[in-house]
Amino acid sequence: MSARVLIVTDSLLSVKEPSVIAALRKQLRIHRSSTGAWLDLRLKLLTLERVLPAKLYGVWPTLRSSPHGAVVRALLDGDINLGSPELTEVVLMTLLAAEGVSYDATTYAILAADSSERERLLSACDVVFASSTMLRGLPEVHAIAELLDRPSNKVVLGGALAGVLHSSWPGVPGVDLLAVGYGEWLVPSLVAWIRSAFQELDPPPRGRVVTRGETPILYSGVPEGKNLDDLARPDWSLAEKYHGRPFPMVHYESVRGCPYRCQFCNYPFLFDDTRFRYKSAERIADDWAHYAAHGAKIVNCLDSLFTVPRKRLMALCDLLIERQTDIEWICYARADDLVKPGTVEHMRAAGCIQVQIGIESGDQQVLDNMDKRCSVEANLEAMKRCADGGISTMVSVIVGFPGETEHTVQATLDHLREGQPDFYYCAPFSVQVDHIPVMQEPSRSRFGLEANPESSSIRYWRHATMNCSEVVGHVGRFNAEMMADGISAEASLFYPAIPRYRRELHREALLGWQRECVGSMSLVRGIFRGLGSWAQGRLGRDLVHALDRRTPPLLDDHAA
Repeated sequence: MSARVLIVTDSLLSVKEPSVIAALRKQLRIHRSSTGAWLDLRLKLLTLERVLPAKLYGVWPTLRSSPHGAVVRALLDGDINLGSPELTEVVLMTLLAAEGVSYDATTYAILAADSSERERLLSACDVVFASSTMLRGLPEVHAIAELLDRPSNKVVLGGALAGVLHSSWPGVPGVDLLAVGYGEWLVPSLVAWIRSAFQELDPPPRGRVVTRGETPILYSGVPEGKNLDDLARPDWSLAEKYHGRPFPMVHYESVRGCPYRCQFCNYPFLFDDTRFRYKSAERIADDWAHYAAHGAKIVNCLDSLFTVPRKRLMALCDLLIERQTDIEWICYARADDLVKPGTVEHMRAAGCIQVQIGIESGDQQVLDNMDKRCSVEANLEAMKRCADGGISTMVSVIVGFPGETEHTVQATLDHLREGQPDFYYCAPFSVQVDHIPVMQEPSRSRFGLEANPESSSIRYWRHATMNCSEVVGHVGRFNAEMMADGISAEASLFYPAIPRYRRELHREALLGWQRECVGSMSLVRGIFRGLGSWAQGRLGRDLVHALDRRTPPLLDDHAA
């Protein structure tokens, strides 16, 4: 049987959203599939209150008169970041091409926005390989299944969320098969299944097949050792040929899993695997030299943690310097790795231009509750060392983890005010995934953590010091102070600019323009604050219903 596969990636609601109407339709699909969607809606309104005025201000005539306008326009022009497809798409193209299978590729956003393109692609394929990596829960799986399901097609759901949901998979109409684990081993088995007219599903040599309800689940199994050098190199030339344009930035993955067990993180438990495995410095250097020779300028490392093991990191830097590999790179790093003498300087000499650090909190007790195994002092020193060493920083913060209070949120603001990172991203605490450590005993009892069922779009929660209604206000005020006081640039506002950003050239312009945005578009902000106040009230009432009808303390709606 000859077949054609449609690869679908990205998130259901994306920063690359082609239309507001399409976004609203998708949000309605999520809402219909959820038993409690008010937290999701409230957080999205909060994001729009922050981001939409900035987007409008970007095209407003006042931008042209802004003293920072020319610098910001130059940085935002030429979509180097958002133009690259997801790594999942490139990996699947590579594996399907090796099997001699034809494919098309698109995103959920395009399929939802363009009905004619949706029908063209779905009618031309026999199987849909749907990536769940950027999806956030079952309601979004229901929504994409509704979008993709056709009587003539099979839908295979794989990726990170499949690795989360497999153990308690309830069955979703329209999803014919769940694929869990390493795509490099799953795809040959899936191709054999397709060629048998979907009659014979045999697992990879180290894998297995389990049926839950009416859904077969195909597991890849895991490698015998820690080394990942045998995995196929993703062929970005296939994506360039398919899309008809070069990609100066390529995404890269060199590890699976994580050696740490932070309470809020599910990354160490993906791929039906809990062991930390990684490629060697020699394999990484070879891959990057290959990409550089074919026109890549920047490698964006998607690993949960690129700076471990330290010996591999330093060996890679030596190889890149020795070979004079003409490529720049971005990676995730732990602060305590960066403060070791000479590390930042060696990384910069090898082409590193940015590190993304999980700061998470400026309060040591909250960090200890998270099992971060890092200190506020190390986080601060890492930010300063990077600034001095010529590497820009993007830091992530989690607001609302057990132990969080108004005082600890302020401590985080003060911490970042001193550290002065280049970009930041603030996320509310989430309990969307059952098997993260904080959702297990004794952590739940220790923190008094409660959550409603998985069927909600984003789960409602409360613990001894905060609840999900309160956290909205804290996140709103955190972002407002970070932006208005020029502490750091909000990452989502400048996402396309990040690879070209250089601290000494651009920092003051971005922060100045951001302050202007905060003070602009008061009518637009007022509309979203009104909608947010309405959604906050609904969230408060729904939270009472979802968590045993015990009324949680609510923040003032207008403060959010």
